[in-house]
Amino acid sequence: MITTASILTLAPAHPTAQVTAAKLQNAAVLFGITDPRSQAALLANCFVESGLVAVRENLYYTTPSRLAAVYPSKFAPGAGHDPAQYVRNPQALANLVYAYRLGNGSPESGDSWNFRGGCYPQLTGRANFAAAERLIGQPLTDQPALIDQIGISALVACAYWSRMSSANACAVRGDIVGTRRAVNGAAMLGLNDMLAAYRKVLPKVAI
Repeated sequence: MITTASILTLAPAHPTAQVTAAKLQNAAVLFGITDPRSQAALLANCFVESGLVAVRENLYYTTPSRLAAVYPSKFAPGAGHDPAQYVRNPQALANLVYAYRLGNGSPESGDSWNFRGGCYPQLTGRANFAAAERLIGQPLTDQPALIDQIGISALVACAYWSRMSSANACAVRGDIVGTRRAVNGAAMLGLNDMLAAYRKVLPKVAI
């Protein structure tokens, strides 16, 4: 069971631990996420992605070198984009790096900024927002900022975990590494941190 204690185990200074735990537990039950391994892996992945806070990806970088390191296909030498133009300009950066991907339109459409990473697992892209909208019954494509609300973020996270990805199926068969792939893709960034968080929080949800 997802409780305040399980949130605080991973994020001791969490600003809304009690409300977040209640909303996540309710959403988990609604979407059939009841296996302790799956609940623990959900919390661990969301902790790595967002600190278990309903925040949006800010894409705020302060140096060209960091931009080139994170987005080499856009900013490495010869890639065709001047990183200096995107330093401290998160909206322009989003509209560059996410354009024409994940159901987003052109840079001018604003989709890439409106549908940048959001909620606990950092759901990204118009297509994913639309899929989550159908599952939770909230107008996320017309009002993407709804994903900043704790309750809606919890619903989206659990909808993604159990219906939009293979994460829940991986967890219940014991493939905790696979849950990271389901959330983060083939790169599985933060895998070791997620596994450490999983081991830490599993005893708290398995009670």
